[in-house]
Formats: sequence, structure tokens, C-alpha cells
Amino acid sequence: MKKDIYILKKQFFELADQYEKLAKNLVEALKILLTEINVGYLTIDYRIKSFDSFLKKIERKKFDSPFEQIEDICGIRIICYYRSDIEKICEIISKEFQILESEDKEELLDENEFGYRSHHFIIKVKDEWLSTPNYRDFGKLKAEVQIRTNLMHTWAEIEHKLEYKRDDDIPVKFKRKFSRISAMLEEADEQFEELRAEISKYRQEMLFNVMEENFNLMESDQINMDTLQVFMDYFFKGQEKNTRLTSELVSELKQLQLSIGDLKEYYDLCNQYLESVEFDTMQHFDDNYKWYQVSSLRTMLELCSKEYYEKFGIRKDMKEIIKKYRNIMKQGDNENKSTDSATLLTRKNESKE
Repeated sequence: MKKDIYILKKQFFELADQYEKLAKNLVEALKILLTEINVGYLTIDYRIKSFDSFLKKIERKKFDSPFEQIEDICGIRIICYYRSDIEKICEIISKEFQILESEDKEELLDENEFGYRSHHFIIKVKDEWLSTPNYRDFGKLKAEVQIRTNLMHTWAEIEHKLEYKRDDDIPVKFKRKFSRISAMLEEADEQFEELRAEISKYRQEMLFNVMEENFNLMESDQINMDTLQVFMDYFFKGQEKNTRLTSELVSELKQLQLSIGDLKEYYDLCNQYLESVEFDTMQHFDDNYKWYQVSSLRTMLELCSKEYYEKFGIRKDMKEIIKKYRNIMKQGDNENKSTDSATLLTRKNESKE
């Protein structure tokens, strides 16, 4: 028996490095695939089963060909935010990988049951992937992929800590509380899904109204994440969004008590220069420098709002460029004033004649 375990252990650790490489490559591929379909995720991580756990499973299941029969030596977990995203993730996995098994754990629960909810796949790399250097040694290896929302994950982790694996394991006195907690988490998942849909609809309607009314409906609105995002989607629609940077800017603008109308006024003042500022900036920095919607909005504030740049300053890497265009704007303003004065003087002279 000891000899058999020694041989098994040797085989296991010979394969462990391959499973580790497979896991890292799959995680990287999944991150790219989910980004391409615009699905956010909290984490995508992996674990390689320990030899002790591997051995216990062999003994428990009475496996005689464990490396073929145990399919979760490599385990990958995707934790997303919304239930509807699980379906999108399942679709992309089904499209990009060879599916050996697919199981929705929630469908196994009766209507009055609580418990573990997650979608599981057993996958292999498709044959066409095996021709690339990163995947050529993984043709026989399998991986388990679990997909769940953050709240499903919370339930699974707490359930694991409490050491109740099945409904029958739980004492009757605790069953009602378990059921209530499970129902609340499931309800919260559904409420977050509904809230996301309502927010999306609200933003789309606001943007539609803005386009129809040319911002007349929003000019007195105070700034928040939604009004600011609609403003940027309207004026900087071709540029990339960044929620974290937008949130930071909302906080700054609230301190100045600015309205959407104030931003519209600044935009009208400097719109003709924004594209040139972006071009000069991208020429000055390397290819990794990103220009977001918020970048244009900050540029607009730094060029036009004395209150903004006195309170928050100008971005260090932008000082010279902003200074250059503020001078250009000032010269243009002086020329316009001179032109207006000359026109007024001409009109006065003409009226005297």
C-alpha cells in the first residue's frame, strides 16, 4: 500500500506543474474573454488540489484511474456581480472550450430547499488551442470552472465554515434560520439585478432627453454619477469610461457646488481646443498612457475653471500643456475683444456720418 501511495504521489507531483501552468493560462484567457464581452467580475482565481485531498477523494470514491476520474485537480472560480452575467459567462465558456460536463447546482434544489448555488463546468482546451506554445502540453488535462455571484460565494463560504454539507446534516432547530438567510441572499441577488436594469434604463432615458432638448433639461441639475456620466456620454462618447475616476471627479465637483449647466458653459468655452490637448498629451507620453472621458473633463476644468484649478491644482504631467492652451485661449479671447471693440468703433463712426 505504501509503495502504491509513493508511486501515486510521484505521478501527482510530476503533473502538478502542468496543472499550475494550465490554471494560470486559463485564468488569463478568461479575463481577456470577459473583458471582450464587457462582463465585470470580482475575481478569477484558481487552486490546484493538494495531494492529501487528492488521496482522500480516491479513497472515498474508490477510484481505480484517479488521474482520469478526478476532474477538479485544477479548479478555477469566477465570481461575478450579477446573476444575468452568469449566463453570459457560461455562453463564452461553452463557445471557447471543450465542455465535458455542465451543471447548474441551483437546478438541483427543490423549491423549498436552500443551499449551494453555482454553475460548474468540466472543460478541456480545444484542439485548435493546442497548436499554440502556451497550450501545447495540455491536451489531456481537465479543469473545473465554477461560476457564481458574490452573494452566492458568500453563502458557499459561510456554509463551508459551518461544516454542513447537505440539508439532512442540519439540526431541525437551525433549519428555519438557514432557510431565511438563503432566501434573503437570493432575494438580494435578484434586487441587485433589478436595480442595475433600472439604473441603465434611467441613464438611457436621461441621455435621450438630453439629445432631444440639447441639455436644456439638465442645466440646473446638480452633479452625481448619473448626470456626470450622461454629460460625458453626450460630449465625449468616443472615449473610454472609467467608473473609479468618474467617482473621484464627482466628489471634487460637489465640493465646488457646480451644476451640469456650469460644465456645459466650460465646454462651450474650450471645446475647440480639447482635441489638440489630447493629441499633444498622447504625443508626449508613451503608448501605455490612456485618455478617458474623465481626462477630457478634467482638461476642460483646468482650462476654464479658476475655482477648480485653485482648489485641486493641475495634474503634474499636464502642467505645461495646460499652460500652453490657457495662453492660446487668452490670446484668442483678447483678439475677439479687440475685434468686437473695432467693430463697435466702426459702427459709432458710421452712425456719426
